[in-house]
Amino acid sequence: MFSYKSRYCVAAAMAAMAALTGHVEARDIDLQSIGYFQFSPLPPTLVSQTDTLLLSDSPEYVGPVGGTLSAGTINGNGRIYFYHVNEMDQPHKIAIVLENQTAYPNTVHVMRQLKSVATPDYFAAGRDLSRKDLEQPLNESPNARPLYSLSIPPQGRKLIFSDLEQTPVYQDALFTGIVDIKTEAPVFARVMMLPMGIDAVDASHWAKNLPIDEIQLRGTYTGSKRNMEVATPFDTTLGGAFVEIGNDREDMFINGVDEMQNKAFVRDRGNYGVSYTLKIPTKGNEPFRLYFNPLGGPYSGSFTVKALHQQGARRGQTDTRTYHIGGADGISALGDGTILDSRIMGNYNAGDLLTLNFMPAGASNLPIRFLLIPESLANPQKHQTIAVNVPKDVKDSLGHPTQGTTQIPVGPIGGKDSNKGTVDTTKSTLTPSKQAENIAHEETKKLSDKAAAEAKKEAQLKKSKEAEEALARKKAEEAKLAAEKAEMARKAAEAKHAEIERKMAEKAEADRKAAELKAAQEAQAAKEKAALEAKKAEEMRQAEEAKRIEAARKAELERQAEEARKAEEVRKAELARIEAARKAEAERVETARKAEAARIAAEERRLEEERRIEAARVEAARKAEEARKAAEAKARFEAQRAAEQAALEAKRQEDARRAAEAKAALEAQRIEAARKAEEARRAEEARKAEEARIEAARKAEEARLAAEAKRAEEARKAEEARIEAARKAEQARLAEEARKAEQERLVAERAEAERQAAEAKRIAEERYQAHLEAERKAEAARQQALAQAEIERKAKERAEAIQRVKEQQENARRRAELARQQIEAERKAAQAAKTGPSFNELDDIHEDTPNVTIPNAVSIDELTKPRPTASQNTRRRDQRQPQVPQDQQYVQVNPMPTAPVAPLAPQNEQQNEEQNPPRIYPLG
Repeated sequence: MFSYKSRYCVAAAMAAMAALTGHVEARDIDLQSIGYFQFSPLPPTLVSQTDTLLLSDSPEYVGPVGGTLSAGTINGNGRIYFYHVNEMDQPHKIAIVLENQTAYPNTVHVMRQLKSVATPDYFAAGRDLSRKDLEQPLNESPNARPLYSLSIPPQGRKLIFSDLEQTPVYQDALFTGIVDIKTEAPVFARVMMLPMGIDAVDASHWAKNLPIDEIQLRGTYTGSKRNMEVATPFDTTLGGAFVEIGNDREDMFINGVDEMQNKAFVRDRGNYGVSYTLKIPTKGNEPFRLYFNPLGGPYSGSFTVKALHQQGARRGQTDTRTYHIGGADGISALGDGTILDSRIMGNYNAGDLLTLNFMPAGASNLPIRFLLIPESLANPQKHQTIAVNVPKDVKDSLGHPTQGTTQIPVGPIGGKDSNKGTVDTTKSTLTPSKQAENIAHEETKKLSDKAAAEAKKEAQLKKSKEAEEALARKKAEEAKLAAEKAEMARKAAEAKHAEIERKMAEKAEADRKAAELKAAQEAQAAKEKAALEAKKAEEMRQAEEAKRIEAARKAELERQAEEARKAEEVRKAELARIEAARKAEAERVETARKAEAARIAAEERRLEEERRIEAARVEAARKAEEARKAAEAKARFEAQRAAEQAALEAKRQEDARRAAEAKAALEAQRIEAARKAEEARRAEEARKAEEARIEAARKAEEARLAAEAKRAEEARKAEEARIEAARKAEQARLAEEARKAEQERLVAERAEAERQAAEAKRIAEERYQAHLEAERKAEAARQQALAQAEIERKAKERAEAIQRVKEQQENARRRAELARQQIEAERKAAQAAKTGPSFNELDDIHEDTPNVTIPNAVSIDELTKPRPTASQNTRRRDQRQPQVPQDQQYVQVNPMPTAPVAPLAPQNEQQNEEQNPPRIYPLG
């Protein structure tokens, strides 16, 4: 995930490599030119670190199969941070499942959940999450409302951050994110990488734990929120300074345990997933700039800077700005192969209180620095003042006040402007001879006086300059010798300092390695001892638990056997009772059936007797009818009339008898049918009543048996629940004892780690103080060398000034000679004008002679031209004259006559003027 560079020499080697390989720099300022390596450190101090962090980054590259990546316990406020690359062919997903391992319901509030893009560009993924962390900050107020809440039953599991279910992570893509939660009781969180479409809660029961990789960035830590503050305010008057974060020195890495490896010791090397709040107080009297400077390698992330104004009209107001490193600014990451890359993070006033918020970005490297650079150091051109010191009493030869090193304009001899500065004799009201005479006398007097004064000054100047030159040569020699001695002393001091530093570094490194080795050995021994004791305790606990479980199992088996025996006896008794009842019911039903059959047989016999009687009656009636018919036939012979009457009477009687018999037969049939119907109805009702009684008895028996079975099942379940509750209580007791033992072990380990950290901090502080002392001595030697170099430079400049004075004196001598020759020629011309021909003849004779040029004369335009002031001197710096020290005054040296030399032609004079322009001489 990162490549932490613990030594600056490695970073310097990276910078050298970048210079050799043509690294493209991304610098907002040239740090080397402003003394970056002499900046003062402002060490931050830890104010507080709170909340739990579950880090999931090992294994960083997941494959060839998925599984559980990290797991740990969170109680209260906590954060889950994951960072993984899918190395499998098929797309997978990240899943986070919480398990309530307590015996009571647990409520979890999800306060914030963020995820990056899933991309093969690692810097883009880390940069995206860093930006979202600042754009969607966590609300830490006590009454903050969660995104959602969920209740987890005892021994239950729930899925959170369900958006991850629809976020596939394709092959070679990096995916990272964070979840901030708040729990009412401890929960056990699992981070898994699973194929798409698999139920995460179900997979949490069977997913295998993946082994940790060599980076070992996973586990449960304390300190997902870290508050730091610089104790010493940054003073803008003392030059540049820096605050360094993530160096495991002032800013220590957090420690934790990996619960997937029996709570093995782990360390978050880089404090990834930790939210920083860094406060930097300032003071002074000038503005300053804040720069971001990566030291450990490429970095791409976001930072928020809050400036609380404590001075001026905006006192009490706060400005907040967010800065993004990498991506939108045209680079993938800052600091690739160099430690001199930088990015500006705003301009601020002295006295502002700066508060920086950030989380170390994934895929980026630590340590990092925040540079605080005064404006005068970052931009010296803005504060540099060009001062031209010109005393008011210094004037040129014509009485005009000078402007610093401004020369008095005198027109050149010959050439384009040769007539400027000459006297025009054609426009005068005097005669030419008189004008020439007046001009000659005036100019001769002026030049003679001036030449005498200049000669006197020249002699004095020459004498003083020779003395100064000798003194300067002596001082230059002394300065040179002192500079050579200082250089030799500086080199010796540097070599000695470097050797001491190297030995101290080697000794410190050896001490550190020995201390680390000893600490590692002691920790390993303590770990092995604790593991052995824990193993023994666990074996004893398991043996006791096995005995207890075996005894409970035997008791349970005996109880179950007794219950089964009793239940079997009850069942047999019930079966016997049911069988007796069934037999009694069968006998009763059989008896009823036999009685009904006997009744039906008797009824049939009665009906058969009635049918036989009816048949006998019918037969008797038929026989009687036949006998009657025979008697009637016999009587008919006896008396027809008497027979007819008797027949009529008999017929009437027979009809009446037949009607009576038919009526009696119909009544008998009706009665019989009614009787049969009544008997059938009664038999049907009896049958249905019997069937209903039998069915009710059967249902009652079944209900009784079901109730008996239910009571037996409830008793069994109650007994099982009692045994399970006892087992869980025992497990909870053992777990509590193990937790207390583990807490005691962790407290001891933490105390030992704190002791080692304090010892390491003390050693680091001693080394740091030694380093500061060495830097102070080196700085003193450097200042001494700079002072010696300054003395040598001034001596060299003095020698050069003396050489220039010599050249100026030689040039002045030559110019004085030329002026003397010119004056002599003018004097002769004036004498010739007095004794020679007329002025007109003189003009005729000298028609082809060029006008006489007076070197020191100036025109009216030149005299009336306004002189430039200091505010008008708007030329560029490289076009201005050199700055003159306040203890020197410059004035143009006018020519003075010395020894006679041959006169020069005007062309030679012009050439000499161009090759040897007027020089400036220091007075005093």
